[in-house]
Amino acid sequence: MYYIGIDWADQKYDIVILDDSGKYVQEPLVIKKSQPGFNELLKIFQKLSPQPEDFKIGIETPTDLLINFLVFWDYPVFAIHPTSMKSFRKRYRTTNARDDSYDAFVLADVARTDSACWKKVQQDSDLTNQIRTLVFDQHRFIQRHTAANNSFKETLKQYYPEYNHFFKDVSCPASLAFFQEFPTFNQATQLTREQLTNFFRAYQVYNNKTISRIHDILHNDHIHVDEYIVVTKIIRASGYARQLVELKKTCHEYEKQLTAALNQHPDTETFLSFPGVAEVTAGRLIALFGDHRELHNNAFPFQAKAGTCPVTESTGYDKNSKKGYKIVYYRVGCHKVYRDFVRNMAFASLTKADWIKAYYDKHRDLGHHHHHALRCLANLQLKILFAMWKHQKKFDENIYLAQRTRQAMKQKK
Repeated sequence: MYYIGIDWADQKYDIVILDDSGKYVQEPLVIKKSQPGFNELLKIFQKLSPQPEDFKIGIETPTDLLINFLVFWDYPVFAIHPTSMKSFRKRYRTTNARDDSYDAFVLADVARTDSACWKKVQQDSDLTNQIRTLVFDQHRFIQRHTAANNSFKETLKQYYPEYNHFFKDVSCPASLAFFQEFPTFNQATQLTREQLTNFFRAYQVYNNKTISRIHDILHNDHIHVDEYIVVTKIIRASGYARQLVELKKTCHEYEKQLTAALNQHPDTETFLSFPGVAEVTAGRLIALFGDHRELHNNAFPFQAKAGTCPVTESTGYDKNSKKGYKIVYYRVGCHKVYRDFVRNMAFASLTKADWIKAYYDKHRDLGHHHHHALRCLANLQLKILFAMWKHQKKFDENIYLAQRTRQAMKQKK
């Protein structure tokens, strides 16, 4: 067997190759992050052995272009969590001194000696990977849109405070069009009610109450703002307005592509059958669960990855209870994007089924705050969704409630 440690960087990879005894097969090497560099590494491996199963490759990330290349050539690649890697470095050096070649050696030697801490990289289908990429990139643009929207509103407060009362959502198309046409209060006050009505009809705004409210605000007393503030802040506000227009277009484009991909995926209908799950959420669940049902027997890995289940420690001995002391605390180490996804899913489902709201209310009655209760609800929902995904069956509320009733009766006995 050959044990390969790969320390990845932005433009290069440091690589160490060890044999069964832990000795260097050759000097540590560095390859560029390029196709010629990948081909060079492949040639080295094929010289050592033509059989990919004779290698065990360790790296700190499960997603990388080199990983895709090696998996394509059937080489087994294993990923380790960076936190575990941080602990393993202390095994070889008591100081914090480190470099890329040293990290590659640690990865190779740990791959040789500690097989239990590694997780084999399993490639999902191209369609699942496409959906995963779309939902992650869409999430980043949604975050940018939220940040730009908040900055836009904050800027308006400084020189055009009345504007925040015109619309419930200042980033809607009608609002941004109105702002770009009339970026100051004085410009907007020149409009008559008829002109306001005609302007908004072009953007499908027919609510007379909204138009009347805007007209009344424009013709009431205006908070005095110094001219130098207006001429400076309008540049910033206009910049955010342009960003919001482009970000909105990009988010819509992601939605279109995601919808097209979901229409082809076999798990879409399964997840859409669950209360409160819309298309975007179905895509996020496909990204979380992936394709490899055969590798999982319970929902815990997904609950831990999404941060819904707490961390439990049992230590010591309590004479009264004759049990160990139990400490339960919030799970910090998880995938933060998936944590956001499942929390939003839980919140969106609160009005979709009575049993969901009852479960949330139960935890609120126990004194848990809102986000804690949502995590508990999401933890339960992931358990149900896992069973649906594992057996490829749609959610049936009657079957679920009947099972829950039987479990409750067993506990009473």
